[in-house]
Amino acid sequence: MLLFWERGFEATTLSELRSALGDLSAASFYAAFGCKENLFSECLALYMRTCGELAERLHVRPDGPREAMRAMLHQAIDTQTSKDTPSGCMAVLSGFNCFGDNSRVEQEVAQARRITGAAIVECVMAGMETGELPTGTDCAALALTIDSFLKGVAIQSRDGATADTLHKGAELLMRLWGPCAPST
Repeated sequence: MLLFWERGFEATTLSELRSALGDLSAASFYAAFGCKENLFSECLALYMRTCGELAERLHVRPDGPREAMRAMLHQAIDTQTSKDTPSGCMAVLSGFNCFGDNSRVEQEVAQARRITGAAIVECVMAGMETGELPTGTDCAALALTIDSFLKGVAIQSRDGATADTLHKGAELLMRLWGPCAPST
């Protein structure tokens, strides 16, 4: 997973994968995974269940939708700038520009991004329903803005932006949501 996350699908070679798997022979690799694309699919699924579990964070909202969104953004920043893992987001960076037979990979990562995007929309809509967002808020535009920022974090962290800078950006973005608590 870390190889695909760091290098992307196309740039990660079978030799590197086999080496990372304990110098697995080519025959054993193909017997276990069938092909590189299948291994990538397993790795992307693992990433989405662990590091990329952003959609799940937005479905669980004990402190309300605004706080769920804020916490998700900060968790994503912490994950994507961690020294323990590659920078950026595997679902954003690993499957672009896949050619020919590898277009399935590009479709898989696009689907992973859509899942997170849909969770953002759902959370923003919940903010409107609970009164956290002002009447008349363009929920679609706010969700797109948050989703675009989140995808931008992947690129900015890969380009060396610090966690502190990205956290400040997330707090500025959350000002679009309005006050921290709904007015009563």
